Amino acid sequence: SRNLAAELGPLGIRVNCVSPGNTYFEGGIWQTIEKNMPDLFQSTLKVNPTGKFGTAEEVADGVVFISSPRASRISGTNLVIDGALTVAV
Repeated sequence: SRNLAAELGPLGIRVNCVSPGNTYFEGGIWQTIEKNMPDLFQSTLKVNPTGKFGTAEEVADGVVFISSPRASRISGTNLVIDGALTVAV
């Protein structure tokens, strides 16, 4: 996204990406793991500093913000929405 942002910025085009972490939602993989592999579910939950999975709404909020005019100075970035789970991307 940084290279594209630099290339397309002069045309008024912002480029960003979003990297969601473990996201829990109805019918999703983490619900299946919770039901069928509770030990894996709990161990994964424990390593997240926030102690919880994200929600689709939390990811969507970040996407809406970074796409909005309020984020007009944000370009060429990767918005990590993972509750501080990722050390580096």
